[in-house]
Amino acid sequence: MELVFGGTFDPPTRAHVLLPQAARIAVGAQTVRYVPAAISPHKLDAPPTPASDRLHMLRLALEGVDHTCIDERELRRSGPSYTIDTLLELQAEDPRPRRLLIGSDQAMAFDRWHRWADIIELAPPLVMLRANDLADTLLQTLGSHWEARLLDLERLEDSSTSARAGNLDVVPESLHEWITSKGLYEVRA
Repeated sequence: MELVFGGTFDPPTRAHVLLPQAARIAVGAQTVRYVPAAISPHKLDAPPTPASDRLHMLRLALEGVDHTCIDERELRRSGPSYTIDTLLELQAEDPRPRRLLIGSDQAMAFDRWHRWADIIELAPPLVMLRANDLADTLLQTLGSHWEARLLDLERLEDSSTSARAGNLDVVPESLHEWITSKGLYEVRA
């Protein structure tokens, strides 16, 4: 089984590295496939850092991390990056089972994803809770049928928003010098 973990990774945080690995071990998956989005359909009003910079940061963050790969297909596509398109392509290339790995913030908006029901059929989601999330509260909103999809993992407060606001403590150390030398996130919040 493979976990598919997408996002803008703008920038990748320690949580983007550590938690997918913990999820992989918890569910017995062989790999975590990171899929950086060119344009997130949920963030059309806030253009991300250029794709080449985000890809370089993700490579630095995952350097030496076993059982991972970076899939660049969404960066080569034009327009918004829809998860269903990526999953359909992956299924056509290799029919092995997959699970979609998402954060609880994305689970809360999952019913607004393009072809969300097809995603559930193709790669049933697994949900990582954020630091302040309570499983009971989340399930009240999502419904009890999501309970089996919640992963009991360590909770980290790391967020890309915090990093863009200048808190580089939330990103892997391998990124500190590169982000600073490029002058990324000095103005944006």
